[in-house]
Amino acid sequence: MLAILGPLAALMGLEMTSLKERLQRQAIVWGMLALLGLVAVTFLLVSLNSALTYSFGPVIAPLLIASAALLIGIVAYVVYAFQESASRHKEAERQHSAEMTALVTTAAITALPLILPTLKKVGLPAGAVAAALLSLMRAKSLKRDR
Repeated sequence: MLAILGPLAALMGLEMTSLKERLQRQAIVWGMLALLGLVAVTFLLVSLNSALTYSFGPVIAPLLIASAALLIGIVAYVVYAFQESASRHKEAERQHSAEMTALVTTAAITALPLILPTLKKVGLPAGAVAAALLSLMRAKSLKRDR
């Protein structure tokens, strides 16, 4: 990964040495925080196990901790699946809107030679109507994107 950062940093105008030193410092700090967090979680689980063993017994306490962890994992998976489904639905809706716009544009461009003689007779009002329709279509698509 650091091999890629060199040319990329050169393109961005950054000095590679300062970037490398900063990344190393950040890696050390984040690694230390992760390790200490893991130690803290381990001790919390051990103390929770001791407290539950005192209250419920040595067989039930680990089962309670495992079932709580399983429940948290299932809830996290359901939340992730819901967010992923909503994201896919929004992307499909956006793609459908883009395809519909492309279809209408293609139809308008295809029909233009047939309508052109009529537009020469109508003149300026047709241009105003076309501009108004385009403005309305864009306003509706902007509202949908929000």
